[in-house]
Amino acid sequence: MIIRVPTNQFGIKDVGYINPREASEEPVDKKSYCTHVCEALPLVCKSFKMKMADHLLLGGEHVRKISPGFHSPIKPADETTPDEKKDIVKGTPSFGMFSLFKYHLKYGYLNKELKKSNKIYCSHIFSLVLALPILVFMAQWLLYIALVSHEIKFFNGDICSNTSDIENKLMIGGICMIYFVRSFFLWDNITNSISFKKMNKVSSIAAILDTFQEFSFTLVVYGANIWVVFVENDIQNMILNSLAMEFLMMLDNEFEELYFQYMPGSAEDIYDNIFVSYEENKILLEDRQKEDKCFRCFSYSVFIPYKLLVLAIFLFPLFCFFMIFAGPICK
Repeated sequence: MIIRVPTNQFGIKDVGYINPREASEEPVDKKSYCTHVCEALPLVCKSFKMKMADHLLLGGEHVRKISPGFHSPIKPADETTPDEKKDIVKGTPSFGMFSLFKYHLKYGYLNKELKKSNKIYCSHIFSLVLALPILVFMAQWLLYIALVSHEIKFFNGDICSNTSDIENKLMIGGICMIYFVRSFFLWDNITNSISFKKMNKVSSIAAILDTFQEFSFTLVVYGANIWVVFVENDIQNMILNSLAMEFLMMLDNEFEELYFQYMPGSAEDIYDNIFVSYEENKILLEDRQKEDKCFRCFSYSVFIPYKLLVLAIFLFPLFCFFMIFAGPICK
């Protein structure tokens, strides 16, 4: 690398300030926008192909190198802090309300974590006695059905009237832009939510139900929110209904957050005694599919719905992008 040093009027070299980092760096190979897109799109298609060929929850695509030039998958260290364990449990889509209720059924309401804290938490006791996690699941769908049914009941049937005010057109355009951006994170969540350390047992029907609930409910809430904003004429109702939908989507996550806030030891207990590594999960899954006919039939029955869910999440950005323009035009 050649650095040209200018001289001043007295012939003395005027070096000035040269950043050593800049001087030592190699020239950056600048690529055009089209080149970046052409290189990125095949990776996206490959990610979709790997996810469609992958098992429901096992995440086998993460143990293979994605493409030449990528680093090989690295097995993480076993040392995990209590905060990391808590974050992994809360961030695992396959551990939701059904798995949490199953945890209570297995260990009872007076488990060792409650005795260790020397405290009585009603949220913990009645999570088993009154099935609070299942009630949260039911409440989400009941409220969702009520909101959507209300909008369908008062819908006039005109799909593309193009009679709304400019404010309403801006609202539907802005909402679709927000969901267009969020849709990419939704795909990242379903493809990269598998923990490299430990994960929930995929040989559990509760884990499969929780995964479907996590992604299917988010998808239908996003879609329903776009529909509600599109058919609603009052701008205040648009905002309130959108907030109500967002509230419904966060109910189960909020329950987990509050539960582990009061019982952080339960998250560690779940991680240590329920979550397993990828290798253990694979063995447990193969064993249960061989021994349990009901589980094998259940896995086969949800195979096609799961692939349709993956396909819908992959295509959802295209739907949002279409509605960015079609929504304001037709509203």
